[in-house]
This record gives sequence, C-alpha cells and structure tokens, in this order.
Amino acid sequence: MGRLRRRALASALLDQSRETVATIGWRLAARVTDAVTFGWLAAFVLIEIDQRLLGGDPWGLEPGRPVVDSGRSLVLLLVLIGLYEVAPVAARGVTLGKALSGLRVRRHGGGSVSVVLSFVRSVLVYAPLFLGVYAFLGWIVLLVSFAAPRSGRGLHDRISSTIVVSLPRGGE
Repeated sequence: MGRLRRRALASALLDQSRETVATIGWRLAARVTDAVTFGWLAAFVLIEIDQRLLGGDPWGLEPGRPVVDSGRSLVLLLVLIGLYEVAPVAARGVTLGKALSGLRVRRHGGGSVSVVLSFVRSVLVYAPLFLGVYAFLGWIVLLVSFAAPRSGRGLHDRISSTIVVSLPRGGE
C-alpha cells in the first residue's frame, strides 16, 4: 500500500499539466508559515549563535533582543535567507510553507527555478526586512502586487520570471 501511494504522489508531482496558478489564500498561508518559521530561526541564530557563541552580549541593555546592526549579524541573516529560501526554491521549488500548502515555484515558461532566479526572487521578498520600521510598507506593496493583476503573479515573480502553482490536491 505504501509503495503504491508513493508512486501516485510522485506521479502527481511530475504531472505539471494539472497545476494551476496558486490562489492568494494559499500563497498567504504559505508566506505566514514561512514568516513564523523564519522568525524563529532568525531569533535562534541571532540570539543563540551570534550573541552567545560568537562573543556578543546577549544580555545587554535589552535582554533577548538581537542587535542586527552589526556586520556579523547581517551576514548571518543573509546566510539564513539563502538556506531557508534560495536553496530550497532552487533545488525543489518549495519552502516549508509552500510544501505544507501544496504550492511550488516554477519558471514562468515551465521548468525549475535556477539559483540566480531564486536569489532575485528572495531578495525582493526579504528586502522589506531591511527597511526597519517601514518593513510593513514593503510587504503591503508585495501583497498588492500579486493581488491586483489577473495573472496572480507578484512583483517578485514577474521580475524573476517565476510563477507559484498549486499542485493537484487529493480529490482533484
């Protein structure tokens, strides 16, 4: 039974003809999952690894609050973005949130996403992180950019020539 189920799942994953453009609801669900997961990972890396193991002061003026203005913290944050978003999207077309939501990132014309396109896409998605108190404005622009056009492709998707598709679900 398990072998048949794995074959059916593999067949469904390979059958790109049944993929449809992902809806805004599923994309938001995936992004919220990614944001929460990335937030926890970033907090762990910046507090535990950067401050405790690499000689920072974890209990400075504001305990538990990472200091992101140091060059080392910025490099760690960029590496974490690369490991969480760039590498998985380039390798499999998914992040944790997309995998749980049944979504996949593809090239707009078909095929898998290259590391360069994945990097460009991730830079555009995570750029608001570096805007400080204005970060919410960046994410509002991204949200409106894929909610407004009929294609369902956000600004980051259009610039990086990618599209987020829904994989066939159980009863479809």
